Amino acid sequence: MEERHSWSSPAYVAEWIGQDVIEDVLRLPRSISVGLVADDDVAVARVIDLGSGPGAYLEAFLTALPAAEGVWVDASAPMEEAARERLAPFGDRVSYQRADASRPAELELPPAQVITTSRMAHHFPADVIQTLYRVSHDALTPGGWFFNLDHYGSPEGWEPRYRRVRSQLIARSRDPKDRHAHDHPFHPVPEHLEWLRAAGFATPDVAWKTFFSALLVGRREH
Repeated sequence: MEERHSWSSPAYVAEWIGQDVIEDVLRLPRSISVGLVADDDVAVARVIDLGSGPGAYLEAFLTALPAAEGVWVDASAPMEEAARERLAPFGDRVSYQRADASRPAELELPPAQVITTSRMAHHFPADVIQTLYRVSHDALTPGGWFFNLDHYGSPEGWEPRYRRVRSQLIARSRDPKDRHAHDHPFHPVPEHLEWLRAAGFATPDVAWKTFFSALLVGRREH
């Protein structure tokens, strides 16, 4: 019997996609990601999206970079079904890899010029996130870009304030009891930046932040 609040549940995945209350908010940081790459002199042949879900991040890059191919990576079969429908216009430019990014050392990633991930790493413990950053850095070609669009920890007292104000600006379509679980604390942005530097990214930065969500960016040196 499948778990109700599980990414393996077609009903839960369909509900999550249909009630994704911050989808519109995340269009700007995804556009920032695309803009930073487009402004660079790196010829992008491949974009890998880890924990791609329904494929919105990959869609943004493939739309802007018509010469690039995309690699969808996720462990969820229902998410793959949703992504295949969303990404169907790109045809054979997209390949699908069913893999569990919570075991990043086991990922088999081809060389890429861009690696993205969105709203995934906050589910992982610190050591797994650090391994994910190292694996991503090593899969990038020189000059390649890494983006992590995710939720991060805030200094003491700020997260409840952010959540109260956020709820006034963004509709809450889920009962709090019905959200998927977070088994690990959100780690603050400064810790993530240190982990990115330790993974080999020379000058990681925060390209966008709203409340406790942020876009972190790093590049592999030439």
